[in-house]
Amino acid sequence: MISSKKLNKNIAIIENVIFVAVFAFTIYKLLSTYGLYTYQSIKGKGYLGAIVDPLYTHQYYVSAVSVIIILNATFLLWEILSFIVKLLKEEKAISSRGYLKFKSIFKQVAVHYKSSFLALLIHELLPKLIIIQLLWILLPHFQKLQLFTVDLSWYSWIYGYLLWELSSWLFHFSSHRVRFLWCLHSPHHAPTELNMTVNWIHFFAESYYSTLVFLVIFMLFGINPTMVITIVSIDSAWGIFIHVSERTLRDGRLGVLRHLIITPSHHRVHHAKNPLYLDTNFANVLPIWDWVMGTLQPIREEVKTEYGISRELDVTNFSDLYFGELLLLFRDVKNAAGLKNKVLYILMPPGWHPESKANTAAVLRQQFLQLNPSLGITSKQKFFITLRSRFRRYKLEAEAVDMPEQGIIEVK
Repeated sequence: MISSKKLNKNIAIIENVIFVAVFAFTIYKLLSTYGLYTYQSIKGKGYLGAIVDPLYTHQYYVSAVSVIIILNATFLLWEILSFIVKLLKEEKAISSRGYLKFKSIFKQVAVHYKSSFLALLIHELLPKLIIIQLLWILLPHFQKLQLFTVDLSWYSWIYGYLLWELSSWLFHFSSHRVRFLWCLHSPHHAPTELNMTVNWIHFFAESYYSTLVFLVIFMLFGINPTMVITIVSIDSAWGIFIHVSERTLRDGRLGVLRHLIITPSHHRVHHAKNPLYLDTNFANVLPIWDWVMGTLQPIREEVKTEYGISRELDVTNFSDLYFGELLLLFRDVKNAAGLKNKVLYILMPPGWHPESKANTAAVLRQQFLQLNPSLGITSKQKFFITLRSRFRRYKLEAEAVDMPEQGIIEVK
């Protein structure tokens, strides 16, 4: 019988071999495709054509998506290649050679990219075709439930995007507040370093749940299927960019844009495990629903972001990263006393225990804010505080103007 230690070692070896193969193939495909499209741009095709051609047919959103995709491809390649060059320079400086040099470089590359590339392999092999089939199979049935339909006028696009952002916020919020859904979402939060490939890390089954949430809301409230595809394309393209690493884009606030859209700095907060940042910034492009729901949290200089999840985890152990939370949930449900507690373990937030809520994100954040109240003031709270203070000031000024007149009348 194989010991668990030997089994884990064999699994690690298999993971590493697959990672090296997937990493090499993916980088080759990215470089060759990027080079080909860049070369074709000289002839007015490629990337240039993808931006310019839609303008002639007034498909401006296609050009916008193309620009974001080009930026994503550029930043992604820069992140990976510059990181490897940096590692090679560091190893050269300390004069390590042969196997030791390779081992050191591999370990650091694995920490940053192993989970991303293995998750990408699973995501490409298994669910994409199924998700597309599921979308188009269910779409006609959900369309029958539409309460009304909207056209493709400009104001319908605004309505459609706000509805998308709401459905996205609800899906994302529930993925953090329902433990079973967190088990599917947690691999995305497990990496201890944030970079654009982290966007590839999603448990495949999460896509089925998200597809159903978006379909129900979109079809029920009359969104045109063409609008769905366009909005998803924009959202996906921007969703990749906001994972850009601090090495590539140190200050991710993007100046004044941070007041209008979700920026990399907003999403760094979302991925952080600091108590202040827990369960905040669920939106992907527009911050409006985070603002409305009170979950919009700006990055604070006093609190440096620490990425990852709360439990101890070796991010190079892909099996634990991908399946670990599900196994822990299974253990808790199995050991729970009574059917009620078993069900609650599945439905309650991560960290919940029948005897205590002390380890849930909401409680941990609340406890932190009780000690540091000024750090948690959101833009929504600032808005209403300013509104109330101005209202009081105007009221006092009005009373000050009326009082002399009242005094004169009393003297008479």
